[in-house]
Amino acid sequence: MTDVAANHDDVVALYERYLAACNAHRLDLVAELVSDEVGGSGVDDGLAPYLRRIEVVLEAFPDYHWDLQQRVVEGDTVVARLIGRGTHTGTFDGIAPTGRSVATQELVIYRFVQGKIVGCWGDLFPVVRDALTTTGTVTT
Repeated sequence: MTDVAANHDDVVALYERYLAACNAHRLDLVAELVSDEVGGSGVDDGLAPYLRRIEVVLEAFPDYHWDLQQRVVEGDTVVARLIGRGTHTGTFDGIAPTGRSVATQELVIYRFVQGKIVGCWGDLFPVVRDALTTTGTVTT
């Protein structure tokens, strides 16, 4: 196996572990896969704000789950198209609980260095906010 193939396989395995930890709502395991200096998806960089953003989603949607629809890997970068589903039972981004079940399509780019996510650029908060304030559906 070439180094490129091993790197590809390693990155895929790391991403699969990360997504499984998110879906298990295990922020302790997520923290093991994310750099202390992670940046990209939010006003504040760093591990604590990164975990807090996930926590906000899980507090508002205790049953939230991400389903991988498509993944593209190039070098140390993973691009994922995910469908997120959950029931809105807690406040999310200033929106009071609606009791609605939502399904959203999220696009996210992750960059891995030395086995950890160092960059994450995604659109989760805007797509969830839009799902809560409109009546449209997501195409899977």
